[in-house]
Amino acid sequence: MQEIRETTAYKKSLKGRILEAAMKAFVQRGVKAVKMDDIAQMLSISKRTLYEIYKDKEELLYQGVVQYDHNNRQYLAAFVEQASSVMDIIIEFYQRRVVSVGTVNPLFYEEIQKYPKVVEYLNKEREHAYDQFLGFLQRGVREGYFREDVDYELVTQLFNAINTYVMNQHLLSCYSIQQVFANMLLIPLRGFCTKKGLQVIESSALAGGNK
Repeated sequence: MQEIRETTAYKKSLKGRILEAAMKAFVQRGVKAVKMDDIAQMLSISKRTLYEIYKDKEELLYQGVVQYDHNNRQYLAAFVEQASSVMDIIIEFYQRRVVSVGTVNPLFYEEIQKYPKVVEYLNKEREHAYDQFLGFLQRGVREGYFREDVDYELVTQLFNAINTYVMNQHLLSCYSIQQVFANMLLIPLRGFCTKKGLQVIESSALAGGNK
């Protein structure tokens, strides 16, 4: 019984180490450039052991994307609970997103589109992100940071369409993440801010974000 427990604990630990090593390599080099052989060698394990835990690269990539998304949502949920205003939330999201995406090889975003299971998951999560973002915008109106004369459902759909276009046209390989995010999010954000909202942006680290 003790031996079974130790084996199970080892496999659980190994599963986590494989996922961490693989995702680090994927985001640095792109998915295509990293072979299952490479991952096995990184961890000094056999390919057989690797395939016993993850049946193929798509399963490994999928689990990595799900875990990253789960961790990110947990962080944001905890931040939302203690944030004093919607502007705090949006500023934190913007800064965190720019930092995290800025460390990723643009090839990663292009190549994950070739894995149906990953794409299906991301499309479902996009629906959740749509509802959440719309909720933030509506909260901003109630708190006096955003104008009341804006159709925020349309704004949210436009942001989603722009995000899809950025990925489909591989713009992250032509422009820096700071340029893309400043022009895609920060400049429009200023457009539907009230004077109160603009004052928060001007006094925050985002003030020079579109320069």
